[in-house]
Amino acid sequence: MQQRSPAGSVSRFKLTIEIAKKGSASAELVRHLAPLTSNAILKSLPLQDRVHRYADKFVYIETGLVIGAEKQKTQFRRGDVAYLTSNGSICVFVQGVTVQPMNPLGMITDNIEVVESSQPGDVMIVKKP
Repeated sequence: MQQRSPAGSVSRFKLTIEIAKKGSASAELVRHLAPLTSNAILKSLPLQDRVHRYADKFVYIETGLVIGAEKQKTQFRRGDVAYLTSNGSICVFVQGVTVQPMNPLGMITDNIEVVESSQPGDVMIVKKP
């Protein structure tokens, strides 16, 4: 039996991206964008690590997961969430950019400002709400 998200869909899952002591943002994982990657991440939740920033383009945490390339794209908009295969990171884009190929995962649906205001060294936790 397939797992259902709180919204009743088998293809969209609600997530919370929390920045410790700063607040949290709501996100949606869209399974059809990269089904194998999405399943691996859902099974591994909660994921937690220190925040890294990449040239004001995206904020990311390393997950320790090893997942291959899947339906990769290079264009992302502010609020998009993707998985970087080269270092096993979950990335949240803070501006529209063209970057190296990544597996698309979904998007931030509310309160992206919390993620944008995070600094290197803050702790990010990706979990089910």
